Amino acid sequence: MKISIIRHLASAALIATVQCCYSQEFINLNFESANIPNGTSAGSNIPIGDGLPGWTALFSSGAGTDQTTQVVYDGISLGGYQISIIDSNAPVFNPIQGNYSAFLFGGGEASPVSATISQTGLVPSGTESILFDAYESEASFIVSLGGQTLNVTPLQTFSHYTLYGGNIPASLAGEVETLSFTEPPATGGPPSFFELDNIQFSSSPVPEPGTLALCALGCLSLVCRWRRKSSA
Repeated sequence: MKISIIRHLASAALIATVQCCYSQEFINLNFESANIPNGTSAGSNIPIGDGLPGWTALFSSGAGTDQTTQVVYDGISLGGYQISIIDSNAPVFNPIQGNYSAFLFGGGEASPVSATISQTGLVPSGTESILFDAYESEASFIVSLGGQTLNVTPLQTFSHYTLYGGNIPASLAGEVETLSFTEPPATGGPPSFFELDNIQFSSSPVPEPGTLALCALGCLSLVCRWRRKSSA
């Protein structure tokens, strides 16, 4: 009898542990968990667990998909495919928000390879959309959740980045799914690039582009009326 109870308790504990592992929330969505070893120089390869904790990095081409165990610290590609974690010491570019941003480079025509970072986690219950900050060369990046490509649209443009948002199918809320961001190969001058930061799940839907346009026109109309009254 005691052995049976112990077995049941052990099974319950194992099930609870497995459920806990598979229901882990997404982590490091703002890339601030980077742990760059002291003395690391720009352009050095570092373990992905240090540069992008919680994320998986992949490179895909016509020959297949390969997972990489390393990313580049403060690395800026001149033409080849690459995944980097950058801070304020990086040449040319700076983080969008906070101390770190992720940087994905798609390979050029001579080596057409796409770069992807992905993570599996629990989509919060009640989630209706996803928001993120990005700076890109060709606006060709791809965002997917649960194997479904999301239709994302620019919501607000700032001096060095754009806020994007996209609605999430209701069936994915409260489920464990894989979130992926992909920068395809460059179509023009290599490389293509995609700087990413500040990913958030939101309980509010993203307005359709037509709605955003109407809101913009409405604001413009109000400004014009105000100016006319002021000059009268």
